[in-house]
Amino acid sequence: MIFSMEFKNNFAKLIAWAIVIIILTGLMIAFFPLLVEPQMTSIVESLLNSLSSAPKSILGFEEGFDITSIAEYLSLVFHYIGILIYIFAMQIGANSLSKEQGSGNISYIYSNPISKSDIVTGKLCANTIVYIIFLAIIGIATFGLLCAVKTLGINQEYISNFTTFDIIESIVRIFIGLFAGGLVFMSLGFLFSSFSQSSIHADAVSTLFILLVILFTIIGKVVGGSLLTLASFLPLEAFKAYYFISANINIAALGINLVLFIVFIILTYLVYNSKELKY
Repeated sequence: MIFSMEFKNNFAKLIAWAIVIIILTGLMIAFFPLLVEPQMTSIVESLLNSLSSAPKSILGFEEGFDITSIAEYLSLVFHYIGILIYIFAMQIGANSLSKEQGSGNISYIYSNPISKSDIVTGKLCANTIVYIIFLAIIGIATFGLLCAVKTLGINQEYISNFTTFDIIESIVRIFIGLFAGGLVFMSLGFLFSSFSQSSIHADAVSTLFILLVILFTIIGKVVGGSLLTLASFLPLEAFKAYYFISANINIAALGINLVLFIVFIILTYLVYNSKELKY
């Protein structure tokens, strides 16, 4: 019951967000043929060479970034699109455990023989499936968009050596990172929802939190030192698309985020089980 209710409640949101993200992804991918024009490439590379490492990293251009590679350009696309994906993941988590109290549905739920732990488990499973479907839709659409660029034959010298297998491999690598990073933000959203009595401001709080993480990451890269080290362990950096494309993954950061995910989920169960539900 809980699983189906949660899945149905978030399915429309899934479709709406997916449409917006696919449109934005398509616009950014459509820019690639223009970007690999020799004159445009020269301009962009000159601009990047004039920047220090911190601004380039903030913009998504890591050391060794090849602007004429579709795979690496795709990682740049999801450097920005990934922010929206993480906002979606955190929002469905942050709305999960508090919306029934706000709508009054909690009394209906408790009219059935169900425990608080069952509620958390059902919603966690439903939202994870929703997130997987969400990523699958975007991934399939991205594959179609990249194949369209390849089929059109624009600037073929940069595209012909990039096979269908390469396209699939690049998408899979990037979306594994997005899936893992999204789960961390979703689990934090669940923890927030377990404390909250209402989901009215959940979407705004989730968006604000992601923006604060981005701000802290930018400050860390500019200031350097211990702040940069700390920023490198945050999900935005630990699961950065370029690192998964280049196989330059920070294993320690992945381990820390796995621990955070587990801690957030355990705390969610503990807090929600001790919470007095008003209905």
